[in-house]
Amino acid sequence: MDFPEYISNDSTVIFLAVNIREAIRILEDKKLLIRNAFSLSPRHEIPYIAQRVERDKAILFENIEGYKDFRMIFGIYGDRRRLALTLGLSSGKDVYKLLWSAIRNPIRPNKIAKTFDVVMIGNDVDLSKLPIPTFYERDKGPYVTAGIVIAHDPETGVRNASYHRMTPIGKNKLVVRVVPRDLWKFLRKAHEFGKDLEAAVIIGVDPATAIAGATSIPIDHDELEVANAMLNGELKVTDGKTINVEYPAEVEIVLEGKFLLNESADEGPFTDITGTYDIVRKQPVFEVSAILMKRKPIFHAILPAGSEHRTLMGLPREAKIYHFVSEVTIVHDVYLADWGCGWLECVLAIEKRVDDEPVNAGLAAITAHPSLKKIIIVDPDINIRDCNDVYWAVITRAHPVRDYIIIPRAKGSTLEHTGEPKAKIIIDATIKGDKHIFCKAKIPASERVKNVIKALEVK
Repeated sequence: MDFPEYISNDSTVIFLAVNIREAIRILEDKKLLIRNAFSLSPRHEIPYIAQRVERDKAILFENIEGYKDFRMIFGIYGDRRRLALTLGLSSGKDVYKLLWSAIRNPIRPNKIAKTFDVVMIGNDVDLSKLPIPTFYERDKGPYVTAGIVIAHDPETGVRNASYHRMTPIGKNKLVVRVVPRDLWKFLRKAHEFGKDLEAAVIIGVDPATAIAGATSIPIDHDELEVANAMLNGELKVTDGKTINVEYPAEVEIVLEGKFLLNESADEGPFTDITGTYDIVRKQPVFEVSAILMKRKPIFHAILPAGSEHRTLMGLPREAKIYHFVSEVTIVHDVYLADWGCGWLECVLAIEKRVDDEPVNAGLAAITAHPSLKKIIIVDPDINIRDCNDVYWAVITRAHPVRDYIIIPRAKGSTLEHTGEPKAKIIIDATIKGDKHIFCKAKIPASERVKNVIKALEVK
């Protein structure tokens, strides 16, 4: 499988990044990264700055108070353009296609020997030596938010990679939020077999591993094989030092260890993707046996409820929605909207062939992403990333009785707390009838006024 190189506007050739440092170089070349040299604390101060920047650009903090040997990156994969650029692509839609192709055509990574520059093993392990940020005022404490857990099914041996937030509860222990998906099933099997579950937590990864770790695929499939296919076979794995688990060799930081069979602890409160605090619950404990790092490692942190959080969670679901909806209609674009927390509301731009096709599109979207609460379907003339444009279409093109379809009971998101059973709404905001009376009026622009607008720097 061949992948195109990306040619930037200044004729610089950019290739896909096989590690996070190459991703940083690519974004810096495109002026999509800021370097900050001011000394700042990882407790609130760095997250406060990151919150105001990462929507538009990545930011690399090079002077972390109390952690002189570390750097910290926010927003590196903070929107679809940044992800596309670091993968050598030109648009988010290209990322959808690449991801879906990789899911169907995974490639097993090759193994290499890897020597890390900094190694802490056994009694030398001390999680307080990592610059783990404390984000919001009521969070339980500092949280690892970009940690991808690599573990094997205790029964089949199949590998899984998935994101899990985690916070230190001791020198060598973290409590980890594990939702009822693949890792949760692995832990249940390990409990049945009466043994701990070995795992590695990797922090600071290439863009393909970042996406693959956020993608839901069947439990008997390996996310690292998907990432390797996205990287055209360039992903390499290495053996663990204290565990029998292989993980990507080019990561910045690795926490090796095991989930303890008979230990749990309170996890939370923590700010989730909705920007609200999750509840406190008993969760598994991970005991760290080794910390391995590159020299002057880059600690990747994802701002909870920020742009990167929503992009990494949302883009794989957008790819799946795009694929499912394409089976029933012509899809122009898909967007898990920011105003829907990047998770609960989807806008679809389609080219319908019959009047009721938008309903089928909405149902297909729900099948692809059951967490959806609202689906809005619009015509291709609507900018689905502009809330004003979308809701202009809703108010001018959707009839409240005919075009609002309520689904009173269906599987929904655990992040949606408005009531049980979970319910959904599909809004068909496409044009019906005479198109001329539903089109948005435009003022024609001459070349002269375009030049004036440009001179005035008016958008």
